[in-house]
Amino acid sequence: MDLRDSYRNATRAILAARMRSFLTMLGIVIGISAVILLLAVGEGSKRDILAQIQGSGSGNLFLTPGAQSSILSGPRATRDTGAKITMDDLKAIETKVTLPIVVSPANTIGIAVKSGTVTMAGSGVFATQTYFEVNNLQIASGRQLMASDVNNRTRNVVIGANVNTTLFPGGSALGKLIRIKGMSFRVVGIAASKGQSFMGNADNSVILPLTVGEKSFGMPHDTITMTTIKSVNPDDSALVARQITDVLTRLHHKTDFSVLDQKSLTTLFSSAMDIFTTLLAAIGALSLLVGGIGIMNIMLVSVTERTREIGIRKALGARERDILTQFLIESSLLSGIGGVLGVLLSVLSSNLIIKRFLPTAVTTSSVILAVGFSIAVGVFFGVYPARKAARLKPVEALRYE
Repeated sequence: MDLRDSYRNATRAILAARMRSFLTMLGIVIGISAVILLLAVGEGSKRDILAQIQGSGSGNLFLTPGAQSSILSGPRATRDTGAKITMDDLKAIETKVTLPIVVSPANTIGIAVKSGTVTMAGSGVFATQTYFEVNNLQIASGRQLMASDVNNRTRNVVIGANVNTTLFPGGSALGKLIRIKGMSFRVVGIAASKGQSFMGNADNSVILPLTVGEKSFGMPHDTITMTTIKSVNPDDSALVARQITDVLTRLHHKTDFSVLDQKSLTTLFSSAMDIFTTLLAAIGALSLLVGGIGIMNIMLVSVTERTREIGIRKALGARERDILTQFLIESSLLSGIGGVLGVLLSVLSSNLIIKRFLPTAVTTSSVILAVGFSIAVGVFFGVYPARKAARLKPVEALRYE
């Protein structure tokens, strides 16, 4: 019996029990869809984060207290280690770095912003007048914060575009009062829409003078959680980073801080997202494993049901290899067709549903990996039933009822 005969026999066996074959493939369909969709979410999130980093400015450096890992862990992790960056540290950087730079310290917390009966959740960014230049945040109307606002702890704020349209639909918040934590603040500027960036969503932010945070919002005393330092000449950013490291190491007598440029941030987050994506794929692979067990179970049932058929074929001269090949082709077809259907389902789900809520990116490599793995699962879980069928003795098979 040649391979074409084995393929035809396997196809007829699958079509003879359509519902059972469909339910068997369904486990593979779900498994493949889960793997590809989870990989797509991981890859989409990675691309989204890296795009935000790329858009942060090629000359920008990011200074945080603690080790590099604290950037992924957040401000709480740095507080637990006792590491901190102070305003004196930043003044020393401005004084001792020999290349032209702009330093922008900032602390961020979640806030509820209110105007009249309307309330929205947003981010409170406590910053200085340099925040707008370093983060390339344009003012649509009014003005930005000035040095006098920071020095005098004024209650003047600049709000993002979404804050303006949410709290004052159809109008402008410029010159009006908003309330945060029961305190009134006057809107002196409205930022142009910018969208999501590495530093957060500026459209949902309220930018307040840095000095107001410690006095009115209970921010830690003389502690800066994130400082963006702009190298006026982007080509000098590596040299600026080394000078900052030298200055702070002499002040702190240890390296309890991180200075990252765009390339270092990209590498750091790319590595973290690769681990995250691998974990997601492993979770999805569990459902594919369950589908493989379903194939083995159905194939064992099929061997039992077709015992007499196997006996007749072996009595007529079919070799063990012929029987083995047919059952392996059958299990591979079930998993392969299920894999193709799973790919179609995952692509449609990604583009039509999930992309509305999460960034996704279905890659060719993930599709090839998933389909290849599904066929491998079919072969692996089909080997035992196929060998069992191939090793049946003709006499015993013919006597089976």
